[in-house]
Formats: sequence, C-alpha cells, structure tokens
Amino acid sequence: MLHTSKIGCRECHLSGIGYHNIERVIEMVKSAIGESHILYEYSLNIYKSVGGCCGVFSPDIIIEVMGPNEEIIKTLDLKAASKILELCERSGIVDHIFEPLKIV
Repeated sequence: MLHTSKIGCRECHLSGIGYHNIERVIEMVKSAIGESHILYEYSLNIYKSVGGCCGVFSPDIIIEVMGPNEEIIKTLDLKAASKILELCERSGIVDHIFEPLKIV
C-alpha cells in the first residue's frame, strides 16, 4: 500500500538571539531528539531562515516534518518545538513567537 507523504511546517521567531547562537540552538534540538526517535518513514528538518527587506531581521527556526501520518508529524513537531522553548527559557530568551503547525 502506497502512503502519501504529508509535510508539517512551523516557524519559530526568536528575538534577541544572534545568528551563531541560532545554529547552536538548532544543533542542540537535533541532538536532543536524535535519529532514534524518528521512524524510517519520517524526516525531521530543523533549519534557520533569515528574512530581510530594509535590513536583516533576527533569524527564525523552521521545523519541518515529513511522513505519512499526521499524528506522528504532530508528535515530532511538538518534541522539537518544546525543546526550542526549553532552550529559550534556559537562555533567558523571553521574546519568541511559535507559529501554528501547518500540515499539507
């Protein structure tokens, strides 16, 4: 039986964190979740996105989960978002916005 893959995506806007620190947060989230928690049918990508128009804004973190089951996508997304929030609290980053998870 062929499973149709779905993609879940969430943007996390963090203010007051430098470009290099965002890379550190991403690596810590990736290592905390680890490959052992991801089923072979799923992929979890966490990366930074930098926007700009009239200057460069604080980098955002993008959580992207791909796989056939929406509930598992939601679970993996929640693990990643929770870890980012935990790291923000530890680092004193209080200005953050987590967009809702969008699954297509």
